[in-house]
Amino acid sequence: MSLLDKFDLIRKRENIELTGFEDRPIDLEKELNLYTRDGQFYVLLVDADNEERVAIERMIDQTGCYVTSVSSGIQCMMEITKDMYNLILLSRNMPRMDGIQTLRNIKSSAQSKCRDAKIYIILDEKVDEPDIFFENEGFDGILRKPIDRTILQNIIINLVPPKMLPDDDDLIEDIREVAEDAETLKGCDVRLIEALKFFKGDMNEYIAAADKFCEDYDVYSADLLDALYTGKNNDYMNMMRSCREAARKIGAVYLADCFDDHVNMAKADTLDVAESNWQALVSEWEKVVAGISAWRGKTNEVSNSTDVLILQTNGIKLKPKDIKERAEDILSSLEKNNKEEAEKKLSKLAEYDLEADIRRKIDQVRRAFEKNNINIAVDILKGML
Repeated sequence: MSLLDKFDLIRKRENIELTGFEDRPIDLEKELNLYTRDGQFYVLLVDADNEERVAIERMIDQTGCYVTSVSSGIQCMMEITKDMYNLILLSRNMPRMDGIQTLRNIKSSAQSKCRDAKIYIILDEKVDEPDIFFENEGFDGILRKPIDRTILQNIIINLVPPKMLPDDDDLIEDIREVAEDAETLKGCDVRLIEALKFFKGDMNEYIAAADKFCEDYDVYSADLLDALYTGKNNDYMNMMRSCREAARKIGAVYLADCFDDHVNMAKADTLDVAESNWQALVSEWEKVVAGISAWRGKTNEVSNSTDVLILQTNGIKLKPKDIKERAEDILSSLEKNNKEEAEKKLSKLAEYDLEADIRRKIDQVRRAFEKNNINIAVDILKGML
């Protein structure tokens, strides 16, 4: 049964229009009683962006928690001296006092009534620092924009006392499972919650589409390169459109935008620009494929031909520097028009225990050799430098 089906059953059982963690009319608040007002769970939201603050506040309010929102770190400091909060959500980017400085001030404040509060930082999609940086600063967790309601719900579920939770254990467990998967996939720029809307909450259908997207990578990337280097403008554009729609379907929004850029390049008859941007596209594409594959427990299942290469490895790992030198050596052979020598060097490199993304590139080069597409092989090898 899908998550949405469970929500529907709850609506029918309670004989109300909306319930659980869904939108609900204000006058039904007491009837729903998701959380008790006696010993309520209090959330303080701090975000300078008014539209985002309103959207997040609405998500929190839908859980039945009591939420207060302010627009600056200074206002946050005033709030923590007036009232007690169980959870504080701090946006990283705020004027005058950003989220990190606000956290430090909260921790050092003698007047704070929130010494036991859990404090999460809200980050933009792309940040320079790794997660450990924010953990070392003292944050209890991270929320990444765009914030998925299920992930936020799960944070609250894990913090509130059990007596405040709905009685539907299956609903709670579903939220926990989907939130865990959504958080994992966000690491590879995939928005699971948004994608599930397309599949009406059916996780099995989503998994089938995600698996197919990964399986299609080898064929589509090779065919696109063929079209790119042979100047088949219409073929390139049509395949990019197919890839764009497949990426959108599984929630890879940023990758879909990258595909769309290449569609527009083909429309403008500028395949030379597409060629110069090819490696950036492939990097994002491989990030999504690798992330989904790892989530599905298929990290090494890149392609049938790659699996054969994996079985033949000598167990020796190569450092990035060594891989770069061997790629340069193969390129040197190709510059001398010695394809046979280059193929032997490639086969030798494939014997080593390599990361999945490197092995995938090696397999692409091998297939380019088989089709005598030397320019494609050169481009892939340069991407390994």
